[in-house]
Formats: sequence, C-alpha cells, structure tokens
Amino acid sequence: MQKLCNRENYALWRSILFRTYNRLFKSRYNRSRTLFSLTGAICFSMTCFMLFNLSTAQAQSPENGEAAEGQTEIKPLVVGQKVPEEFWTREHLFYVDGDTVRKTLEEYRGKLLILDFWFSGCLKCLLHQQEINYFEKKYSHDLKVVRVNSMPSRENYTKLDLYFKSERFLRLGLTTFDSIIEDDYLYGLFAVSAYPNYFWINRDGILQLQTFRNLLDRTYQAPFIDNEL
Repeated sequence: MQKLCNRENYALWRSILFRTYNRLFKSRYNRSRTLFSLTGAICFSMTCFMLFNLSTAQAQSPENGEAAEGQTEIKPLVVGQKVPEEFWTREHLFYVDGDTVRKTLEEYRGKLLILDFWFSGCLKCLLHQQEINYFEKKYSHDLKVVRVNSMPSRENYTKLDLYFKSERFLRLGLTTFDSIIEDDYLYGLFAVSAYPNYFWINRDGILQLQTFRNLLDRTYQAPFIDNEL
C-alpha cells in the first residue's frame, strides 16, 4: 500500500513539472523573460523534489516511537516487572568449551536465574567465576547463572574462542566456561549500562534485583568492601 502511494505521488509531481515546462517554453516572451522563467522552473523543480523526498521519508519512518515494520521494539525491564514469554522461548547461541549450541532458557524457568553480563576486557567479570561455579553446583536444583556476552562488546565466536585459549584466560584457573554469545536481545531487554552487570530473576519470572557486583561469594560480609586486587 505504501509503495503504491509513493508511485502515485511521483506520477503527480511528474505531471505538474511537465505542464509547467510546457507553459514556460511555449510562451512568446522574450529571451530574458525565458531565462528568468527557466531559473524559476529549476527552483520549482528542486522544491517539488524536496517535498516528494520528505513525504516519502515520513511515510517510511517510524512515528511516535513505533518500531519499523517487521521489527519488534524492545522496552527495557525495570525491577519488579515480569520477563516476557519471549524471554523463555527465544533461542540463543551458547558457547560451551569451544563448541556452540542454540537453545532457549526454558529449562531454567522456575529457578532463581541470574544473568551475568560480561566481556573479555573486564577482569572483575571473570575473577568471580570460580565462586559463582561453587554456588551453582551447591544449589544446582534451585539456581542457574547464565553468562551473556552481547554484540556491543564486538566479540564474536572467533575472537572469544581465541581468548579462552589464551594464557590470560588460563591463568584464571577456569576449567570450563559457557556463555551466551553474539547476543542482541537480552542486552536491550535488561538495559545493560556497565560491566559486570547481574540481573536476578526469581522463580516467578520477575526481575528482582540488579547489581554491579557479584553477590555469590563466600568471602563477602557486610558492608561488602572488596579486597584490593
């Protein structure tokens, strides 16, 4: 329908321009008058062209914050809101010790689920992974931590695979590592603003807590002051 309207607009402007030029060049005015008319015609043509492009752009651009056709607008969640159904059913690309697999988060529904947003240049993102693994094993029936590496980090599979084989990563003492990679959905849904960033989703699927530090650590005591690295 939109393309049809654009073609009709184009035909209308072309008809107007054609009639205008005919009137100008078939007139019996002198040469200077014709030159003046030609200048006016050029200005008129440019104006029509700009108006046509403007109307086309307005027809194709989202209005009032609406997403473009064929796209779904992602509104960031705030604490206290329930995650959408798509959160559980959408497939993600997981990196698992060098291999990749596509799967949803459906198997973690009903557990305390923590999304751990990280990237390779964030040392603190990785220093706490051994403690996180400890709690995951201890409460395996009730707790799951899913690491997420998103597209804004510009780290795809190839770059991450090289990193996991590097001396820098091996010094962390992590014998296994899995994470969602190349993510562009969760990053927008949870409005990640810093690293590390943890989002706690309770058993009812409600975003319960957002923190910028890992709370799954046996050494933490109030007031939760970190030791110097």
